[in-house]
Amino acid sequence: MVKYSNLTYPHSERLMADFNLAFGAVESSDCPITKDHRDGHRRTDPLYLEVRHNRREELIIWAWGLGFAIHQQILDEFKSEGFTGYRTMPATVRFRDGSVSNEYYEFLVTGWAGMVSQDSGVHLVKSCPACCWKEYSAITNYQKVIDWNNWTGEDFFIAWPIPGYRFVTARVAQWLLARKPKSFRLEEELADRARDSIISKLGFGCGRLTNYLPEDLANRYGKSLGLL
Repeated sequence: MVKYSNLTYPHSERLMADFNLAFGAVESSDCPITKDHRDGHRRTDPLYLEVRHNRREELIIWAWGLGFAIHQQILDEFKSEGFTGYRTMPATVRFRDGSVSNEYYEFLVTGWAGMVSQDSGVHLVKSCPACCWKEYSAITNYQKVIDWNNWTGEDFFIAWPIPGYRFVTARVAQWLLARKPKSFRLEEELADRARDSIISKLGFGCGRLTNYLPEDLANRYGKSLGLL
């Protein structure tokens, strides 16, 4: 088994960015037969983030529910380290004083670990016959989340149906802890979620895989799983 961590946002909400829809159109797909859910949504414009601070040393900037952007300096170091499993796209960050930086890039985790392990306790609860929306049960065994037979071997990766968790290998985690770029948090193998008596009982709802991965990768990984 590979040791891994969940890369996520810092505890301080003050460091989180506000997503400005005027600078980021969102494409939504409604289910054709029900109003209970949507097939998903994805942004069609470059990521635009506004932060409530002027701290230029914050080299990783997170947006609520929309991923994160990383400064070019860190991306250069990622490249030097040979880290794999990600792509980048242009992003704009506006600081509280009104200054704008184009030195940040949206960070897309593209490594893949397939469906979570059956030993995790996650199973399909409901599947919409008209769209890709599916509901899954909660994790009951946090030590058996990843099925390593499905892992592509990349340093950054996601698994289904928990694409909101961005996993990193031990070598990435060690580099982040040593380099200490601001700001991020590492959860060891979802341990923080397991300790939360409420969150740990929640299941998962997901639409199309193309809402989370670039289309070419979504087609490669999701077609056989019925996630397109």
